[in-house]
Amino acid sequence: MNPVKVADYRELAQSLLAAEVFDYIDCGACDEISKRNNRKSLDEISIRPYCLRDVSSINTSIELLNSKLKFPLLIAPMAFHQLVDKEGEKSTSMAAKACGINLIVSCMSNRSLEDIASCAGSSHLWAQLYIFKDRSLTQLLIERIEQAGYKAIVLTVGVPVGGKRERDIRNQFSLSSKLSTGNFESQLDKQAIHHFILNHLDPSLTWKDVEWVQSLTKLPIILKGILNPLDAEEACRRNIAGIVVSNHGGRQLDTAAAAMTALPDIVRTVAGRSLIFVDGSMERGTDLFKAIALGADAVLIGRPVLWALAVAGKKGLEAMLGLLENEFILAMQLTGCRTIQEIKNYTPFMTYSGSSV
Repeated sequence: MNPVKVADYRELAQSLLAAEVFDYIDCGACDEISKRNNRKSLDEISIRPYCLRDVSSINTSIELLNSKLKFPLLIAPMAFHQLVDKEGEKSTSMAAKACGINLIVSCMSNRSLEDIASCAGSSHLWAQLYIFKDRSLTQLLIERIEQAGYKAIVLTVGVPVGGKRERDIRNQFSLSSKLSTGNFESQLDKQAIHHFILNHLDPSLTWKDVEWVQSLTKLPIILKGILNPLDAEEACRRNIAGIVVSNHGGRQLDTAAAAMTALPDIVRTVAGRSLIFVDGSMERGTDLFKAIALGADAVLIGRPVLWALAVAGKKGLEAMLGLLENEFILAMQLTGCRTIQEIKNYTPFMTYSGSSV
């Protein structure tokens, strides 16, 4: 099958990967309600297009934190890309750079922060970080992130403990000892990667720990996992550079609000004081359009990246990202929007479940 939409990569990846690996990537928490609602919330948003506008010239580019993106998409932080591609995050980084977008590198990457930065430069790289129980691990990672030239830190704040993923439990899934753990080789036994992650998550985190991270670096900090407007307000009060409206792909708290459902309230709360990103089942150019129209500055994409890597490595990922870019351009043309700012002015012409947003 020659993929003509992002969902085709999912079908192909499922046919190529071991069932337990595909489920690890694909599954949500518990009954997977939040995962399904991420997609449902996008499908329930309708667009009322403009007509008779000159759309012969379209500009999709944006600038975020001194990074220029070809279109408003970033690759979300995800662990263990070597599950689907032998080159792991190297392939992902090179594809992202070739397509003119940024990659947010997970601290649980198979390749080290330095290795990833060396293969295609660091101008398009941000780094994801947890605040671990062992604060010295976090501090060391921040130092390495800065030294390797990463441009921002994305701090995951919505995962004080790990979620319950029942497909993984049924499959008795465990990460292969053959996988490298690029940033923690000296801290763990490869047989215990999963336990290392769970044991080092810190349920005692508070805003004081965010302040501590801010004190250690001058890099812009983005908080990932915000769904509550009160948290968004607190982030703005503390001069956080950006927030990611996210339920972590529905992999943590089941029945947590879909990111797109939470987005409008957070946009109203932030009121331009911070950058806003959103993720959750983004698989169409119209999904990107809807997110930008409802106030996001850019969109993060997760699982489709791993599907595309599984299908054809770096080239597969480039093809999938190119497909999304072309769909986004098409959505702009068919709605009469020529720039990202014109999409942002489009909010009054969006409807959600039959009512104006």
